[in-house]
Order: sequence, then structure tokens, then C-alpha cells
Amino acid sequence: MGCAIAWELSKGYDNVFLFEKNPGITRGENQSSRNSGVIHSGIYYDQETRPLKAALCVEGNRLLYDFCSRYKVPALQTGKIIVATNEKEEEILELYLNRARENRVPGAKRISGKKARELEPNVRAKSALLIPTAGIVEPTTLVYRLHTLASQGGVQFMTGTQATGIEKNGDFNRFGICYSDGLKDEINARIMINTAGTDADLVAKNFDPRSSYELDPIIGESYKFYGHKRPELGLQGMNVYPMPQFVMTPHGRHFTVGIHLTPTFGELSFPPVLGSTVTVGPKLVPVQDRNIVPGPFTDAKAFSEKVRPFFPGITEKDLIWHQAALQARLKGHPDFMIRAVSDSPNFINLLGIDSPGLTACLAIARRVKEMVGGITWIL
Repeated sequence: MGCAIAWELSKGYDNVFLFEKNPGITRGENQSSRNSGVIHSGIYYDQETRPLKAALCVEGNRLLYDFCSRYKVPALQTGKIIVATNEKEEEILELYLNRARENRVPGAKRISGKKARELEPNVRAKSALLIPTAGIVEPTTLVYRLHTLASQGGVQFMTGTQATGIEKNGDFNRFGICYSDGLKDEINARIMINTAGTDADLVAKNFDPRSSYELDPIIGESYKFYGHKRPELGLQGMNVYPMPQFVMTPHGRHFTVGIHLTPTFGELSFPPVLGSTVTVGPKLVPVQDRNIVPGPFTDAKAFSEKVRPFFPGITEKDLIWHQAALQARLKGHPDFMIRAVSDSPNFINLLGIDSPGLTACLAIARRVKEMVGGITWIL
């Protein structure tokens, strides 16, 4: 997210700096690399509770495919099927088909179970939704390209640095910088943009102690299986999703797309080609500590049991633990929060940028640039 915004701002502004507490950027630490790599279509987000996710996911989907084609980032428009395995789930399919129409998701349609099996022979379905605009992207290459383009545009990347003690200082925001070697510095910035991901709530509160935003710490955990070990079990190349579900946490009910199957790339190349590995997840695991060391938290049996109703050939022996990562979900806020502090328009917070943040990153970057442009005194 930070790299996307930095690149967008470099096309109109000078003196853009990106501060990153990790020692590097191009590997995409934290959420940027530890995700399914799915390019979402925008069918999951209702206009009432998640209007930003609805709009920015659909816009970001188009922008991301164009970007990946232009800058040779591995991405494939694989399509996706969302599977209904019984009559109750078929009723829910209609809800999401209508939502796809409301959100102007191109090409979404209902298909029969027979057609679903023609697309993915190992899937069991009574019927399904076919979503042609869904796909996959290689996240670390995306981060690398955005970093390179932003650097070429003049952005200065300051890695191994952490912002502290942020406060308003006249027309500027003053903040401290702590470097990895322990040295400290102070900087005045015309505009600050908080894209700290799972720590964004802490940065927001550092600047404005009145901020009520708080992370709802949830781990997304995934397994994987190797299709070449059991060729009869693999995917033809589509994303395969169950019916969306809700997960209860100590802080309320969270929406989840469910444990799904995602194809992956083989050797990184352009044009990209699919490999045989399939990721299975994520399963959402509420935790108490945002700094907890990643899992495994859940055994393979729990994953196989979740997947087997729509992908019956899989067993727990097929699954190998893949990864786990904290997600930037907020307590009580299901949508993205992209807004300036009420009495400080030159401090812009991006909070709750969880899924579909990867898909929407370029659309979010454009929106933030518009917000920066609205601060007329900077020009």
C-alpha cells in the first residue's frame, strides 16, 4: 500500500519519503506477501457496510490487470467459481449474484453443478457462481515493481526506520525517526500518510490520542498441497471458493470468504504459467497478542474437513502448513477507513486495509492522491 501510494504521488509531487520499519521493502513483509495472492472481483462487499471495499475493489481489479500487463508482473485472470453444495447455499448464491450486479462486477453469472465440474472436475457442486474477472497475482513481484517505479520517480525509501512522537507543528507534522542503529532524528513533513498496516491504529493514536481505532487481532492461516504428487487432485487453474461465512471473535462477527483453493505460479516468468501447488486457506484465528509468532495454530485435519464438502478428494495427509499472518482488521469497522484526522487534514490515515487491499491498492493510491490534491495550500 505504501509503495502504491508513493508511486502515485511521485507522478505529481517532489520530496516524497517512505519510512519502513522492516530492513527491506521488496520482499513485501507482513500482509504484502503473506496472503493468497488473489485478485478479487468485488462481489463480496455490500454498499451499506463496505462501500469503499465495493468500489475500490472493482476499480482496483481493472487497474491491477493493466499494471501487471504493462510492467510484466505475473498475473492471470483465472476466473473463480463460488460453490453451493446444497439448497440453502444455492439461495445465498442469488444474494451474491445480485450484489455482483449492484457493484458492477463484469460477467458474473450462475452456472450449473455440471458446468462447474467441467471447469474444475474435482469440485462437487449443486450449482455455482462463475466470476470471470477474479485471478491471481505474484505479490512480491508487484511490490518490487511499485518500489522500482516509485524510486525512479524520486521517492526516497528509508528502511529500518520507525516514526515516533508524531505531533502537529504549525502547518507541518513533526515526528521523530529511530533508525535501526539506534540513532534518532526529527523531521517536519507537510503531509503524512499512515499506511502502517497492522500497526496503523498505533500510528493513528500516536498522532491523535483521541483516536478510537483499534486492531482486532486475527491471524489468517493457510496450508497447501502439491498437485504433482496427486495429479488427480489438482486444479485446472481456477480459484475455487465455498459459500461466504461469518466468524465470531471477542469483538463481534467478522465476514470471511471461507477456506478456499488458490492456484499458484510455477517458476516466475512472463508471460506467467501456473504451477502445481495449490494453497488452502485462510482460516481466521482470533488471537490476543498482535506480536504473536506465527503458527501453526490449526491442524491439517480442520482444513481438510472444511474443504471436503466441495473438494471431496482431499485428505489431511495431502496438506502441508504454508503460512500465517496478522490481518489489519479493525474492531467494529468492516470497511476500509481512508480519511484525514478531523482537525488535521494533512495527516491521512489508512486503517483496516485488509482484504481486498491487495486488489484495491492502485485504486486506493489514486484516491489518496486526490485527497492530497485537495489540500490546496501545498501547491
